[in-house]
Amino acid sequence: MNRRGLLINLGLVALTAGVTYAVSRRTRFSSGYYVQFGTSVTAGGTGTKYGHITPTVVGDQLGMPAVNVGFPGSCAGLHQLPELNPFSLCNLVDAVASDDWTQQDAALGGQLTSSKSLFHLRTAGFPKVTLVGLEYGTNDFQYNRPIGNDDDCCKETFKGALNYSVQKLSATFPQLRLFLITPSWLRTPSGEDSDRHPNEGGVYLRQYVDAMIRIAELNHIPCLDLWRTLGMNRHNQTTFTGDGVHPTDFGAVRRGQVIASFIRSIS
Repeated sequence: MNRRGLLINLGLVALTAGVTYAVSRRTRFSSGYYVQFGTSVTAGGTGTKYGHITPTVVGDQLGMPAVNVGFPGSCAGLHQLPELNPFSLCNLVDAVASDDWTQQDAALGGQLTSSKSLFHLRTAGFPKVTLVGLEYGTNDFQYNRPIGNDDDCCKETFKGALNYSVQKLSATFPQLRLFLITPSWLRTPSGEDSDRHPNEGGVYLRQYVDAMIRIAELNHIPCLDLWRTLGMNRHNQTTFTGDGVHPTDFGAVRRGQVIASFIRSIS
């Protein structure tokens, strides 16, 4: 075989290998489901047509079904507004682990199906779920939730609620590949740049981000740091978000692409 023919054959082999690799990267996630817990940032804010599709984009990129269980106003732990407590991460995890939805049922007046996210969560079939992303910190920052200590395992502090939720999910559903998703850049409740202005408790958003990274480290799970890696900042934020918090259609798709890429990197 001459040199030109050899190069052509090697090129075809490399191309075939590349296609095979690309397909395997997409389809090796096809068993099970991806579930993304979160806030209205996950659920999709008002004013956009596709602001809710971040988990769908993740599922499409990975070739697996995806479930959006974002709850507007939700915190990782207990809320300043008691009526939102049933939809805090720690209480949703309790409901999933025990299959007891009493708190959520009471909060919705017995109409569980009136909440699309709750219906999706209740019917997700967690023994078949393989990937779970926990996207919190936005409302914990906005509502001044105390960060707490590394060894907290309670519902009253941010670190405690994350520890509580991760440990309970891990113990109840050991097959899950759990990971945390931090907030990206956002405005404070008064509309200021959260890089420069803390919440009313004097805590900066980056401190909640770093708290999530620390809790992930302590529990030996990955953490996607959107604050440092999404690429959104005060200079370009109007492309990513319509109100300084909730994603635009572009922002929702970009977030899904980044999350899917992260999942590939840890799997």
